[in-house]
Amino acid sequence: MTPPTPATQHPTATEPGRSGAPRRPGLATPMHPQVLGGIVGAVGASAFVLANRTRLADPWPAVALVLWAVALGAFAWVALLRPRVLPALERPSPGAGAVYGASVVGMFTLIAGGSAVLRSTGHADLQPSWVALAVGLHFLPFAAAFRAPVFRLLGAAVAVVGATGLVLGLLLGAWAAAAAAVLAGLVMLAVMTLDAWRD
Repeated sequence: MTPPTPATQHPTATEPGRSGAPRRPGLATPMHPQVLGGIVGAVGASAFVLANRTRLADPWPAVALVLWAVALGAFAWVALLRPRVLPALERPSPGAGAVYGASVVGMFTLIAGGSAVLRSTGHADLQPSWVALAVGLHFLPFAAAFRAPVFRLLGAAVAVVGATGLVLGLLLGAWAAAAAAVLAGLVMLAVMTLDAWRD
C-alpha cells in the first residue's frame, strides 16, 4: 500500500486548512461572527422547539425533544467543536448596523401587532407560527447588509414554515401552528449546521 498523497490526506486539527490558516474548534474563537451568531441562533431555535413541543399530542413532544437533541448535537459538533478554518468575512455594507437594528425592531413590532390581531380574532393559539414568520422575515435583510447569503436561505425557510403553520393552524387547529414552530427551530439548526459544514 502506498502512503497517502497530500491530495488524499485528511487534515488534522493541527494542520492548516486550504487558506493556510490553522484548523481549530469554533469555540476557540467564540467572538467570530459565525460562531457567536451560531450560538445565538441555536438558542433561538431551541426556544422554538422547547416552548412549543408541549402543545403537541403524545408522542410528539418526546419525538420533538429527541429530534432537537440530535439537531443541537450535530450543530454543536460541526460549528463549535469540530476543528475547521473560520472564513475571513467580508466587511459589512455601510449601514449594516442600522439594517440590523431596524430588522430587530421590525420583528418585535410584527410579533406584537400580529399577536394582538390574532388574540382579538380568537386565534391566539396561532401565535407560535406568527412568531416564526416574523423571525424568518427579519433575517432576510441581513443577507445583503452583512454579505452573508446564508441569511437568505435561513430567513426564507423559517418564514415559509411559519406562514404554512398559520394556514394549517386555521384549517386544522392549534396543533399545526405549534408543530410549525417546532419545525422552524429544527430548520434553523439544520441550515446553520450545513452552513458551518462548508468551512
